[in-house]
Amino acid sequence: MSSIHLLLPIYFILTSCSLFNPNKNDDFNTVFKAEINGELMDISTFDKDLITISAGLSTANDITFLRISGNFYDEAYYPYREIIGVSVPWSGSSEIHTLDSDTVYYNQNFYWIKRGMYFEADGDVSISSFYSTKDDQGVITVNIETLNDGRDVVFGNFEFSVVTSEPLNQFSQRIGQDTLHITNGEYRLLLDDRRME
Repeated sequence: MSSIHLLLPIYFILTSCSLFNPNKNDDFNTVFKAEINGELMDISTFDKDLITISAGLSTANDITFLRISGNFYDEAYYPYREIIGVSVPWSGSSEIHTLDSDTVYYNQNFYWIKRGMYFEADGDVSISSFYSTKDDQGVITVNIETLNDGRDVVFGNFEFSVVTSEPLNQFSQRIGQDTLHITNGEYRLLLDDRRME
């Protein structure tokens, strides 16, 4: 198994488990929803304790990345959860990105830009990993807004397909689905800037 298949799920799983979630503020209307092969995943339909969403900035190799993720816990199979993620370079302005799977290497670790992802996890244990491919040509729009209190918001739409390159774990809820079509994605999230000053 390649390093990237180990590192990206771990990154999204650990960051999504963060106790600090800027989007759980009561005075902000958070939006994160998408359809996975036609099945709607919408945070507004979940118990607030069963979702974790984030829009974070981090820097590697002098490139700043915007990573957006939504985690949907299954109450019946807790702590099983599904994670939809997108990673794109950040310029600080509104943009449209084609998810073409460019790769940047930094200190022997892999960082992906312009990529869509889907994971399944049981707690902190990865069950499956799906990634967009160069020929998929998915898209994400990134728009920026500053609230009256100074907080920054990112919002937009996304759509992409992801594939898995390995047999699915027996605990996967996606057995028989080696390709997932993420459609009608929409997000509106407070921006968490974790870059080193």
